[in-house]
Amino acid sequence: MTSSAPPADVLTALAEAAGVASRWIDAHGEPRTVAADSLRAVLDAMGLPAATPAQARDSLAYLGEPAAPASALTVVRAGGRLRLPGLGARRYRLQHEDGAVAEGQAAGHGDATTLPIPEQPGYYRLELGSMTMDLAVTPPRCPSPAELLQQDAPRAWGIAAQIYSLRHEHPHPAAAGYGDFAALGQLARQAARHGADALAISPVHAMFSADPAACSPYAPSSRLFLNVLYADPCAVFDPEEVRAAMAAIDGDGRAAGLEQASLVDWPAAGALRMALLRKLYDGLPHAAAARREACAQFRQAGGEALQNHAVFEVLHARHAAGPAGAGDWRQWPDALRDPRSARTRGFGAAHEREVGFHIFAQWLARASLARAQGQARQAGMRLGLIADLAVGTDPRGSHAWSRQADILAGLSIGAPPDLFNRAGQQWGLAAFSPRALRDTGYAAFIEMLRAVLADTGGLRIDHVLGLARLWVVPPGASPADGAYLRYPLDDLLGLVALEAWRHRALIVGENLGTVPEGFNDRLARGGVLGTSVLWFQTPPPPAGTAQTSAPAFLPPHAWPADAIAMPDTHDLPTLRGWWEDCDLQWRERLHPHPSGHAAARARRRAERGALWSSLRAAGLVRAGPEPQEAPVGAMLAFVAATPAPLMLAPLEDLAALAEQPNLPGTTTQHPNWRRRLPRGAGPLLQEPSPRARIEAIKAARSTP
Repeated sequence: MTSSAPPADVLTALAEAAGVASRWIDAHGEPRTVAADSLRAVLDAMGLPAATPAQARDSLAYLGEPAAPASALTVVRAGGRLRLPGLGARRYRLQHEDGAVAEGQAAGHGDATTLPIPEQPGYYRLELGSMTMDLAVTPPRCPSPAELLQQDAPRAWGIAAQIYSLRHEHPHPAAAGYGDFAALGQLARQAARHGADALAISPVHAMFSADPAACSPYAPSSRLFLNVLYADPCAVFDPEEVRAAMAAIDGDGRAAGLEQASLVDWPAAGALRMALLRKLYDGLPHAAAARREACAQFRQAGGEALQNHAVFEVLHARHAAGPAGAGDWRQWPDALRDPRSARTRGFGAAHEREVGFHIFAQWLARASLARAQGQARQAGMRLGLIADLAVGTDPRGSHAWSRQADILAGLSIGAPPDLFNRAGQQWGLAAFSPRALRDTGYAAFIEMLRAVLADTGGLRIDHVLGLARLWVVPPGASPADGAYLRYPLDDLLGLVALEAWRHRALIVGENLGTVPEGFNDRLARGGVLGTSVLWFQTPPPPAGTAQTSAPAFLPPHAWPADAIAMPDTHDLPTLRGWWEDCDLQWRERLHPHPSGHAAARARRRAERGALWSSLRAAGLVRAGPEPQEAPVGAMLAFVAATPAPLMLAPLEDLAALAEQPNLPGTTTQHPNWRRRLPRGAGPLLQEPSPRARIEAIKAARSTP
């Protein structure tokens, strides 16, 4: 440490006050201390300079200043008592969001004033003397599977699908190389006929319309809006209108070729869908009054947030066509970096027709998603669609541009070094600022929850550990040089429970990875289901010993009952791919050096033998040596036999496909988010092999 650096105790005090953990426990259970340089870099990126003792003290003093307005939200539990600084016994008035008013007398006890918190969850305005404050009164937990499925000890099952991978069952006027919300609705109907109660999907957040090649659903432009490429025009327009519009913009028949391909050509397919939407938009002024009015009402309801997103889309398209890097709003002229500047507002007014198009596209997307959920429920699904909430947003995107005060744009979130990624991970995503969340009454978080819970029956929160802490990496640093940033877990979980209660939605948390002690128990108390994946359901080695051989897989009855059960996820090998070493083959192709490959193959052989033994012990396969062909049906039944209230079977596993949707750590080297299914949902699920796998799942789910 140089003489100009702040003393360690001052730096540590500043870090702790800012919510940056100076110590943490790694994946091996060993305590780690964050280097002083890393702390300073993280703090500096948060706008808290600490290069000198004076700077550190000034930053610490700044954090001590009251920044939250009087109306910032206070999150409290329904049925408890609210304790405030001593204001004496006086009358209070509580107004619920629906307008209902309750009045009473607060009790004064020495230096405290207390009053009862309503039993009814919701948002309230409290008036106590001259003081006013907003309250979020939360239920004790999220709605349970038993409540939502209306069944004691439910053992439901569902399908997990990548929307883009789907194929339409019948010729669709807009089909052009990838699945959309129309194909999703078709899958929902087919799955419901087989008895599925849920259909889980990857995030459908807004992406970059001018750059369809940026297709990772976990790196969205905004989590407030939808990916318009998934919009089904037939949700609003007559199929003949869509067919005519498609013929007008696809004279050379590009759509047919794109539709036959096994991989999505996002630039070509995205451009064609956007051209179709523009053609339909051109006819909107001449459409029936009811259609025009519906779009106008959608725009009015979307308010400033929708307007800003649409303006961003136009600005991004204009700049993305320019020099390299100009698609990043941080490289735009100063005035255009501010969504509220006179120049930006003037740009929006001058390009009203183009702004209106992007609002129109969002309207179509929202109507399409609502239609798919309606089809799922009407077909008999008790939950329907389970949406997915990405952990962050692309710092170059709409949300980071329009809500700069809410975002930690100077830090990338990721993960520290662990058993699977020894170098750690840096995802290139921006997250909410914890301080901004508190100071603004969690407005951005609530707004986001409402956006992703609309038109769905549930929500999966990706990297749910981020509600408690996120690993943040300063600019130019390696993932190992990051630190954990703490978030107000109790408040955020309370708000998740409240919005889930308001939307009658199931909440699932992706709690894989390095989980802090007690975190899973906290999720369970809050009614958030965890996630159990077959590949990770192995007993830990005895304390103080190293794992020297492949561990046995936990028998189904030993799996958690407060988590959903899955064989794998989009980031992991499929059942067949794992059995056939497909993921290992990819690693060897991408990293041809032989070091470690032989050991990985040997370990997989041992793991395969352990799983085969577990399948035999569960009575799902006959005795004998493990087969060459993956016993996909038995593996699905093994996962389905667990006590989980909901089991999800990825469509790739029902079809026994070898390739996984996404290979972490790759970009162009692997066709991430591009693989399509061989057939439409109806024919695929009716084939003998997928049908037999579904029946195996249903049999295991029906057995207590």
